[in-house]
Amino acid sequence: MTKQFYDDFSKLPIAKMAQSIADMTYLFNETKVPTNHYKAQLSKGFEEMVEANVSISLVNTIFNTLQALQKESPKLFYQAMLCLDTKVKPSSLTPSQYQAMEFTWSQFELNKKKNILDKDFIQMFNQVEENGLTYYTQNQQETNNNE
Repeated sequence: MTKQFYDDFSKLPIAKMAQSIADMTYLFNETKVPTNHYKAQLSKGFEEMVEANVSISLVNTIFNTLQALQKESPKLFYQAMLCLDTKVKPSSLTPSQYQAMEFTWSQFELNKKKNILDKDFIQMFNQVEENGLTYYTQNQQETNNNE
């Protein structure tokens, strides 16, 4: 079996690993990332890394459950989300709240809305995902200063 770069890399001290990663990053479109960035990432505690993975795992579990519920009954799923947003408990729903809930669903369905969440939050997610949080927050600050 041929020896690979990783075989030696995995034995390097953190400082040399960080420099090696910075060098590899530079080879991609001459992208410069300070070695200290990689050193800080490689020095993170195991607990911090596990916490992020556990969080993602829980989000995945909740996502799968919500997705199954939405597929099973889009109307009931939407109405439950509406109750969450309006802080109305289905167990104590009044006739006027029921009427409002049914009408709201009919309008949502009639307008063929694709998103349940507010469009501003969907746009925020897309902008941060595409451009990064630093760009987004700077852009928001500039927008607020111009108002």
